Amino acid sequence: MKRFRWRLQRVLDIAASREEALRADLLALAREIVRVRQEIVWRQGLVRQILTELAARDLADRLPEQAIVLECAAAEERILRRLRSAERDLRTRRDARTAEFLRARGRRRTLERLRGEARERHRRDEDRREQKEFDELAHMAYARKGGVPT
Repeated sequence: MKRFRWRLQRVLDIAASREEALRADLLALAREIVRVRQEIVWRQGLVRQILTELAARDLADRLPEQAIVLECAAAEERILRRLRSAERDLRTRRDARTAEFLRARGRRRTLERLRGEARERHRRDEDRREQKEFDELAHMAYARKGGVPT
């Protein structure tokens, strides 16, 4: 039986590697989103903890430190705004990359389906060719035995 060779195999290989690269990019973006989100939560918790500790102090002890803490809280709020913006940008990039990944996966699946159909056609053609050879051999053997009247 002749070996099956599909002309578009290289295209399928490239599509599969592209899909894997996009999957890796998606994973990296998801990790980065989680990291930024954790930093946001950590910073919010830190500010909340400091303000809670400050509120628990006596008024006389609290007033001198309150102005400094509020300035630091304002600076932290600017950092948090920047982190939230970065998170939104990452989510937008992830959404675009997800759409690209889904298109690449669709292309790969289509190519795999076409390869399967081509392989099945090849198998049927080879089976037909082999059957034709067997039929010819049987016909020649029958003719040699004198089974064909002339």
